[in-house]
Amino acid sequence: MKNPPQKALPFFYERIFKILKKNNVVDLSESLSIINNKASKYFFEKEIFQLSFSVLIKGTTKLFSILVTANECINQEDCNELQNKLGIEIEGYGMRFTILNFVYSFTLQIDQKNSVFTDTASVKNGCIYFNKEMH
Repeated sequence: MKNPPQKALPFFYERIFKILKKNNVVDLSESLSIINNKASKYFFEKEIFQLSFSVLIKGTTKLFSILVTANECINQEDCNELQNKLGIEIEGYGMRFTILNFVYSFTLQIDQKNSVFTDTASVKNGCIYFNKEMH
């Protein structure tokens, strides 16, 4: 009698985003990746995830998304396109970046695929709100 073929164990993968926002700095350096039940900041440093920006301009919602790597500089071409399309100027790394300037209030959504979020006063389910004060 032959033994039935062995099934591969399921691969478990998840990210835990711990997002801190202070003024216009977004810091993800306390985030973790969990691979097969092992949590690590080191795993997170290798992560590629999406940042999605949403702006309401004259009654129309405009979206722009970029892919970033946690430990690498955000691509300058993406930064230029974000500034041209939505009026949002950013710089930094995927893990820690600064919103230098923005024309309109906007929402930043961190990638939700295989992700959970630690909510704080300024972050709800991976959404970060930036309000442009009108004078």
